[in-house]
Amino acid sequence: MVINTEINGEIKVNNFIDELLGPLQTNTISSFYGSPGTGKSTLCFEYVNAYLKTGKKIIYVDTEGGFSPERLKQINPDINLNNIIVISPKTFEDQQKVISSLNKQITSAKSIGLVIVDSLVMLYRLKLGDSPKKINSDLGEQLRLLTEIARGFNIPVIVTNHMYVDFDTKEKKMTGGNVMEYWSKTILELDKDDDVKYACLKKHKFRPESKRVEFVFENCGLLMKNKTRSFNFFSKEK
Repeated sequence: MVINTEINGEIKVNNFIDELLGPLQTNTISSFYGSPGTGKSTLCFEYVNAYLKTGKKIIYVDTEGGFSPERLKQINPDINLNNIIVISPKTFEDQQKVISSLNKQITSAKSIGLVIVDSLVMLYRLKLGDSPKKINSDLGEQLRLLTEIARGFNIPVIVTNHMYVDFDTKEKKMTGGNVMEYWSKTILELDKDDDVKYACLKKHKFRPESKRVEFVFENCGLLMKNKTRSFNFFSKEK
C-alpha cells in the first residue's frame, strides 16, 4: 500500500518522482508526455491516490478510455473512488465543451484539489487533418482555460501528452509543439531505451532540468529501478 503525506501544505507521493519533480506545482499546468506504455496514466493514478488521501476530490478527464478503478485499487486497496469525477469526451468538440465547463463544475463540486486530462491530444490528433490552423487554435484555447482554472482555484492541472520523432532531426518531441511548451510550466518526459524505462525533467520553474531517473512498474505504482518503497523522500530540502 502506498503511503502519502502532506508536509507544510505540499502533497507528496511516496515515489521517486518526488525527488525528481518535487511537489506538484499549483497555479500551472504540468505535462507528462511519452510513448505508449511508459507510465503516464500510472503516474496520474499515483497523484490521484495522493490527493484523495488529503480529502480532496479529483476531476479526471479520460479521453482514451484508460481510467482504471482496478489499477487504482492495486496502488491503494483502500482508495475511495467516490471522490473521483470521471468525464469521458468522445470527440475533440466534446473535449472543448468539457474543459469550458470545468470552472462551473469545480465551483459547484467544491473541494476539487486536482484536475487531470489524460490525454489532452488524442482527440486533437484525430481531428488535426481537417483544419490544422483552427484545431491548433482550439488546443491553445483549451490550455488557456486550464491555466485559468489552475490559477483561479489555486490547484494543479496535469495533462498527459504523446511523443513523436521529428523526421529531419530524429529528436523526440511533444505533440502540440510550441503551444504545449508555452502553457506547460512543468514538462516531464516518460520513455524507454530498449527495455529500460526512464523519467526526465525537461522544464521546471526551479528544479534542475535534464535529470534522468530509471524506473520499473510494480502493482503499487512506479518505483525507482533497484530501489524499494522504504526509501524516504519526505525530508525537507535544505
